[in-house]
Amino acid sequence: MTTIRTSGAGPAARQACIRATVTIGGLAVYWQLGMQDLHSLGKAAAFILIANFGLAGLLLLRCQCRLVSIGALLINSLVILNASVEGCLFWLYGLAPKSIVVADAILGSNPNETREFIETYWMHLSLVAALSIALIVLLCWVERRLRTLAPAIESSNRRGRWLGIAMLTLFAALHLNKTMAHENPLVYWPGYFAGYQEQREFLDTVKTKVASDLAAVNKADAIYMGPERHTLVLVLGESINRNNWSLYGYPRKTTPQLDLMRKDLTVFQHVLSSDASTAASLLKMLTPATLDHPDAWTSQPNILALARKAGYHVVWLSNQEKGDGQIQILAEHANEQIFVNDGHGRATRSLDERLLPKLAGVLAGSAPRKLVVVHMQGAHLRYDLRYPATFDRFSRADDKVINSLKQAGRPFWIRRARNDYDNAMLYTDHVIASIIRSSSQASSAAATTLLYVSDHGQEVGHYRSFAGHSSIDPSGYQVPLLLWNSGTQPLSAERAALEQRLYRTDNLDHTLLGLLQIQTRFYDAGNDLLSRRFVSSDPNPLSQQ
Repeated sequence: MTTIRTSGAGPAARQACIRATVTIGGLAVYWQLGMQDLHSLGKAAAFILIANFGLAGLLLLRCQCRLVSIGALLINSLVILNASVEGCLFWLYGLAPKSIVVADAILGSNPNETREFIETYWMHLSLVAALSIALIVLLCWVERRLRTLAPAIESSNRRGRWLGIAMLTLFAALHLNKTMAHENPLVYWPGYFAGYQEQREFLDTVKTKVASDLAAVNKADAIYMGPERHTLVLVLGESINRNNWSLYGYPRKTTPQLDLMRKDLTVFQHVLSSDASTAASLLKMLTPATLDHPDAWTSQPNILALARKAGYHVVWLSNQEKGDGQIQILAEHANEQIFVNDGHGRATRSLDERLLPKLAGVLAGSAPRKLVVVHMQGAHLRYDLRYPATFDRFSRADDKVINSLKQAGRPFWIRRARNDYDNAMLYTDHVIASIIRSSSQASSAAATTLLYVSDHGQEVGHYRSFAGHSSIDPSGYQVPLLLWNSGTQPLSAERAALEQRLYRTDNLDHTLLGLLQIQTRFYDAGNDLLSRRFVSSDPNPLSQQ
């Protein structure tokens, strides 16, 4: 057969398009079978397009067609195999590979466990294997046809060389973005197993530190001064901006259930988080660390250790990822840890209502004194994963909120993000109200108090065309703080004065010690939001940057 040699980007681009189309079509099959979500499909499709055009750039630089074909077959096949692994895990367990549960299962299984797994799920594994093999065979056939039918490509002109360099540079630059780099199996899997080893080593150091902390706190003074039976439920929200709650005057009815409970709640109006990120904020909330003294948590006992010393049974109940850095250090100080999110942490749809039955069981426990820390998913990115379809109330809204965003010049995707975010607020309202009702039912057995606060806020078109964590906008720090008590509520005038206090959450440990009724030298009434000796000061973290 006579081979035609041609110059230019057209044939190289056509080959790249054919390869990318076939691979993306294969991934779409996984999506249609419910083994991959649309967001993951979109990221993988972007990677495949850029990778195949990067290989096309090699053709324009006169790389041998055979080598480019082998490279394309390798990268596209690995993407398919990666989708097969992820799809199978999600299909069988609702897990993503990044979960430490997966790595523990793979690396810790013995031959008998492996055989039992295969015997149990042989049909599922066979279907996934057959699909992946069929798609890889299709890719092989496509490469053979491209090499047979397509003309050989050469480029000796300057324009072609520069275009080839640009394509390769784009593919290389893709790996500077951590999220997109992880779409490359050759980058992701080596990093995954290295990260797993680091995580195991980190957890070993956590256990050493926790043992040291609990030994040290035994020498500290922490004396319980309250009634015989007492429960404090501390609910930690995630990425909640109070300005998106109708409880705080937002025009959309995003907190209808809490609105109905308003007379039973103390709703603090001027609370700011110390940080615009989860780990840094929670570490300061639950330990002596502050913006002024960020390392104090390493030398002074945290609130969980002091509560245990005072006789509380401490439970860490979380819908977030286990083994998450400094947050795991805090969790390890509890007597009991319960993680209901067995997927890929905050990147999966693990709805917060999964916490409710576990919380009911904990509250029904026999311990006379309980501190229950409930860590929600709240509205962490992505917002559309944070609520079920039944709470999709604002996605097609055309109301005062949308009009104000349009007047501020916010683009379509920011308006859509606001709608998704407000749907998440509506669902969060439902979960918090359900937690309050569970706490109310438990209050017949013990005096019960509930405190809700978010770790930080969120910018969703409030100050600029951006959606996400923000350390430069006030919205990144404006959080709700609510108090519910099964006992006597403050008088209206007293409550109104309390609600206007200026507060920053890096002093929350003092408020918690007051609520726990623990007498200790680590308590400062001037930093206790509920104390008569509270001293207000400028809480704005932006003024300290």
